[in-house]
Amino acid sequence: MIPMSPLLSVNGLSVSVGDKEILDGVSLAVSSGEIHFLMGPNGSGKSSLAYAMAGHPEYRVTSGSVWLGDTDITPLTPEARAAAGLFLSFQEPPEIGGVSMSVFLKTIAADSEPHAVGERAVGLLPKLRLEPAFLSRLVNEGFSGGEKKKSEMLQLAARRPRIAILDEADSGLDVDALASIAEIVREHAAMGTAFLLISHSPRLLERIRPASVHIMVGGRIAASGGEELIGMIEEKGYNAFL
Repeated sequence: MIPMSPLLSVNGLSVSVGDKEILDGVSLAVSSGEIHFLMGPNGSGKSSLAYAMAGHPEYRVTSGSVWLGDTDITPLTPEARAAAGLFLSFQEPPEIGGVSMSVFLKTIAADSEPHAVGERAVGLLPKLRLEPAFLSRLVNEGFSGGEKKKSEMLQLAARRPRIAILDEADSGLDVDALASIAEIVREHAAMGTAFLLISHSPRLLERIRPASVHIMVGGRIAASGGEELIGMIEEKGYNAFL
């Protein structure tokens, strides 16, 4: 059987912000339906890689490329990358004043059928332990950290992306919410969505069996492998990868 090409391919990506290089030759690949973890200490470049893949204008690609399927998305705008199927959840999601969650979900939906989008969102509310009134609230306005992460799971369900990059998806969550989000990630992966989950903690990994784990240190991928890398982190810390 001929192996499938990766859905997401990051090839030798180097990125600068201003005059400072923050990513140095990063390469990784994620196939449809796979869940990968990107871990590393604070300041290692994990979020910078996410922003660069999403096309944040402050993150200037100096070499390398990012491919989504057979399309080089490196020169595309953030909007075009999102339209191509890339979804990014932020570590600190911004407030969107004057826009309710229900309107926002219908606006970003992958399909144009409001009823279907509404059903998907309402169906997730009990799993996330949210009341129906949550959909009437303004996006991220007055949300707790945990509510912001749950909001992103509703956005994921509405958008149905090809690749989802979740930055600190476990931040601010209690044990029950963490289990719910892990379940949602597994369900979407089973439907073909690829995931790159970014964290410096193994909390979410304990509930999801990843296809691969990548360790980032100093703007580089220092190691890629399986869950055995987590044991190395727990035993020796990230210094083991310097």
